[in-house]
Amino acid sequence: MTEEGTAGTLDFSALRKAIERRDPDALLCFYAEDAGIRIEHASLSDGVAFELNGRAQIKRYLRAVCDQQMTCAVVGEPFFGEGRVEFLEVYGYPDGASISVETTLELEGGRISHQLDVVEHSA
Repeated sequence: MTEEGTAGTLDFSALRKAIERRDPDALLCFYAEDAGIRIEHASLSDGVAFELNGRAQIKRYLRAVCDQQMTCAVVGEPFFGEGRVEFLEVYGYPDGASISVETTLELEGGRISHQLDVVEHSA
């Protein structure tokens, strides 16, 4: 399937641009009002770091993340499935540190209803 989206409902190209430009307002437009985000760390035994529910919490989170000094890139090709899309994000920081994030989005009506991010620190 092309980058235009899952079943033609998600403009993945626009989502990619918003991620790579670190644009919290553009990113927020992709989320449903009652969306949720779950962040897990691959290195933690229980995995769960935290969860966010609703656009208000997601908005604060996106602003905090996008305000950081870093580079962002969506690498490789996204995988489009029925009502979901999976892709890999890589973040680089001025001190040389980097993290990768395996992102899975569940979609309803062309908007993100749930997001799972699995974060892994790179060497």
